[in-house]
Amino acid sequence: MKSFLVTFIAVAIIPLGGLLNASAQANPNVVFIIVDDLNDMPYQPDGKPLVPTPNIDRLKAQGVTFANAHTNDPLCAPSRASMNFGLYPQTTSLYWFEDWRNNGILKESVSLQDNLRNGGYSVYGTGKVYHGNQQGLFDEYGHSGNIGPWPWDGRKETLRGYLPHPYQKFLLEGEDSDIDYQWEHVFGPLSIIPDWPADEAGEVPGYKGWMLNGKPWRYISEEDRDPISDELGAKWSGEIINRDHSKPFALFAGLIRTHTPLYAPKKYFDRFPLESIELPKVDPNDLDDLAGALGNEKLYGFRRYKMLARHEDKDLLRKWLQAYMACVSFVDDQVGTILDALDASSVKDNTIVIFTSDHGFHVGEKNFLYKGSLWDPSTRIPLIVAGVPGAPEGVVCGEAVALIDIYPTLNELCGLSRDPNAKGNGYALEGHSMVPFIRKPMNGVWTGPEFAITALPGKDHMLHKVYEGSLYPHFSIRGKRWRYSLASDGGEELYDHDADPLEWRNLANHPEFASIKAELKETLTGLRDGDRWQRLDRLDSWQSDGGKKSVKRVLDEIRVSSLKALVLSTKASFEDFEFEGEMKVRPEGRAYIAYRGKGDSVAIPKLKSNESEYSNFSHGEWNRYRIRVHGNRHQVWINNRVVSDVLKDADSDGGSIRIDYSGVNNGGLSLRNARIRSL
Repeated sequence: MKSFLVTFIAVAIIPLGGLLNASAQANPNVVFIIVDDLNDMPYQPDGKPLVPTPNIDRLKAQGVTFANAHTNDPLCAPSRASMNFGLYPQTTSLYWFEDWRNNGILKESVSLQDNLRNGGYSVYGTGKVYHGNQQGLFDEYGHSGNIGPWPWDGRKETLRGYLPHPYQKFLLEGEDSDIDYQWEHVFGPLSIIPDWPADEAGEVPGYKGWMLNGKPWRYISEEDRDPISDELGAKWSGEIINRDHSKPFALFAGLIRTHTPLYAPKKYFDRFPLESIELPKVDPNDLDDLAGALGNEKLYGFRRYKMLARHEDKDLLRKWLQAYMACVSFVDDQVGTILDALDASSVKDNTIVIFTSDHGFHVGEKNFLYKGSLWDPSTRIPLIVAGVPGAPEGVVCGEAVALIDIYPTLNELCGLSRDPNAKGNGYALEGHSMVPFIRKPMNGVWTGPEFAITALPGKDHMLHKVYEGSLYPHFSIRGKRWRYSLASDGGEELYDHDADPLEWRNLANHPEFASIKAELKETLTGLRDGDRWQRLDRLDSWQSDGGKKSVKRVLDEIRVSSLKALVLSTKASFEDFEFEGEMKVRPEGRAYIAYRGKGDSVAIPKLKSNESEYSNFSHGEWNRYRIRVHGNRHQVWINNRVVSDVLKDADSDGGSIRIDYSGVNNGGLSLRNARIRSL
């Protein structure tokens, strides 16, 4: 007791400034660098052209490189939301380009930045950390992650960009005139000044020069030009690092390149002469055995590849690849700016550096030119952790990890709350700390899964009128040897990376791999579904009314029969939810499933199983239903096909799941495998 009292008094008489400085030394600072659309090219993998990245290599030499790291959704918005909140897309149902602030789970969750702030950190940000450059999430924000500069045609409504470069408008003519996001298919050095001609009718005034953030962006020469967003952000990051900090800081630097359009200073193009560039290796039979939903040639990535490939006389695929390589090299220099500032600072020995990307990007593999796939070029990301005291340096870890594991890793390294949502919505973080692998890359005791799981929305930029699986996600898991993918329509892919590292041979339909496939499917569904689902296969979960009725349980089914009409509805009321279940209607019967909010308002249209537009519903057979109600959006699938996707004027206010059945003598309905989860 005496020694404790002496220690307490000694601490108590330290001046306030001393306490703050002691705190700054006790907890490490964090420099978090995330690059947009950067694939594994900095690892110099087989099958891709070589791009020297000396600054990223510096970081690799100082820490642990995770060579088998993956995104949890290969699109910007859901990937970053999942990473920053530590929750899977399949938990939050944010799979696409929605704003996380409108998500029922995420808007009530504690972000990584807030958990750092709650743990005593100052939190800074610049560029693209979240999708949409959300500046208010940081104590101080530097520069926006604008993906320009942009060509301009002189009109007020296009002042802030999103126009293609006029010298490549030929790409968007003819059969590719309907392709989306026309501004992102162009590429080239900034020295090619856009000159947008005026039209004869005078509706387009025309303009020569670049624009950035709604203002003219000056380019005279390589040595005499305005900086672009990443250069501004890297410089600002260095200034933050070298400030006098009274408490530990966390700096999030979002570098926008290699996001399209692939513009960069000319000197980076000059580093990669066209004649020296080899296109990625392809197999002419590679696409023959893909799962249908994943290999649909109408998908955006396939369309983008074909758009360049059809101009055989212009060698556009090689020129596009040169532009991507130039942007990788450009980004590496910006990383160097940040690392130089850190090396010159007083905090270099007390700062953890994390370097990563939000997802990968195909550069021609599988005749695909985009993110948004469940193959390695899209899911695999660079991930490097350096500066952890006592950790080995210059080593590689081959275990499967994912972006979702970053949040719990920083919680452990920085002494933060391990359960930040405990006092809020109660959602536990779903990632796992990578610290065991950082300490012992070869044999760390890992509490996480053996596989990293990636979700991909069935929705695609080009599939506006194709609803097969649309909005209903596909999933893939990747371990040290195997990748297994399960599409929403039941299609499967299986790749053995020991024998087939480029994923050219789908083994899913080979009988000799049936047991491996079954085991991996069980692993995938376990990671996909989690443990937040509530089963509705008990009679006491439901109530019934209306006419003469009979409801009973037979084996794994709830069976209903009625001479007139019957309403079977959940006893519990749900506001934002996902429901899944299988239903079978007798050939004589008719049924629909609906969500009814309070006041008996119908939130989802009645789906009558005998109407022609729902022809994928089979009488006398089991049909899989899925309903998702989130805010004012209501979606219904039958047999993995979207049959209703509507927006209501106001958010729902809660209600029951109802199955309305109108039958005739001896008609009936059966329900099985019903379950629900709140969002």
